[in-house]
Amino acid sequence: MWRPQLLILQATPYCNINCRYCYLHNRQDRRVMPDEVVDAICKKILANVAPDAVPTIVWHAGEPTVIPAAWYRRAHERLKAAAPPAAAFRIQSNGIAISGEWIDFLRDTSTRIGLSIDGPQRFHDARRKTRTGGGTWTLVMKSLRRLQDCGIEPNVISVLHPDFLSAADEFYAFYKDHEITDISFSIDEAQGANPSSSFEKEDQKAAVTAFLVELLDRAFADRYPLRIRDIERMSNILAGNTRLDNEQLEPWQIVVVAANGDVTTFSPEFMDLAPDTHDNLCFGNILTDDLHAIFKNERVAAAQLEIRQGIEICRSSCKYFQVCGGGAPANKLAENGRLASGETVFCRHSIQAAADALIEFLSSARAGRSAEQMLGRTAARPPAVALGRASR
Repeated sequence: MWRPQLLILQATPYCNINCRYCYLHNRQDRRVMPDEVVDAICKKILANVAPDAVPTIVWHAGEPTVIPAAWYRRAHERLKAAAPPAAAFRIQSNGIAISGEWIDFLRDTSTRIGLSIDGPQRFHDARRKTRTGGGTWTLVMKSLRRLQDCGIEPNVISVLHPDFLSAADEFYAFYKDHEITDISFSIDEAQGANPSSSFEKEDQKAAVTAFLVELLDRAFADRYPLRIRDIERMSNILAGNTRLDNEQLEPWQIVVVAANGDVTTFSPEFMDLAPDTHDNLCFGNILTDDLHAIFKNERVAAAQLEIRQGIEICRSSCKYFQVCGGGAPANKLAENGRLASGETVFCRHSIQAAADALIEFLSSARAGRSAEQMLGRTAARPPAVALGRASR
């Protein structure tokens, strides 16, 4: 028995919108996870999880809500019965189709929801498009308000672009005006079906840092309880309230199961690699393979060896290692062409920029309080689930 941190389940690869930075290769595929896969997850995976484990089970990639909520009720009933008592359930959505039926499901099952909203309308609609080319901001904002009116407070993921970084004041006003208090930031990554990032052309690390500091300063001045999870995680580590734990670096701390039953681990994005590399990082199928055989697949050990070599490169060369632990294998593979490598564009503009923002904010006279006081303020909140970048 083991204690995985994260179980990511792909109910369908299909997505009903067309984001310009989407990394999913199979978002046209309308297949739905069959009951046999759900049952195999219960019998082969959850039955082997330690009873005192606290895994988070997430429905994610493509868009989960294209399947009726009634399907998830049936799946949840089986998963809940098989999972450890402390398991938490989450769903990540583009938010354009949250109906009353979905709200009932979320409340009845205590499933938390995350929405992808890229800030104010002019920024969001520039890249998060319907399949006919229209904007999706109005639709997701209706869903946000509907959820909030029912007492559900979703966390929000915003994917940044260099053009956004001079508009921190607009982003802060947007989050405050719409009572969004739990946010996480990512960048448009060179990953999967998205071959390049807008952050590759020119280093924007300082601009991302300044963007985050402006949000922190504004929230602190207004006493607005804005929770930036990327920064909160680091503050908890530095305050000694939680240990550094990069769950992507050890096998089977994250387990990803695709709609057809394929299984991978380490980075969730390994499930959506290009066909020429996918088979090397797909370690079995939950329908046809024994769990022990999946765990002991020789390709897992080979990937782990390369990942550990990459960790040592990061340890010896990066001053941010103490708040990162060794980076994200999927980004190293996508950007550097190998797992045994170090810094990536993603790392510079997410982990490093967030760390610099925390340091600058805490040392700034504008904050008006000591670093110890600020660390205590953020650390008093429960640590965020380390889903972050995988949940767009």
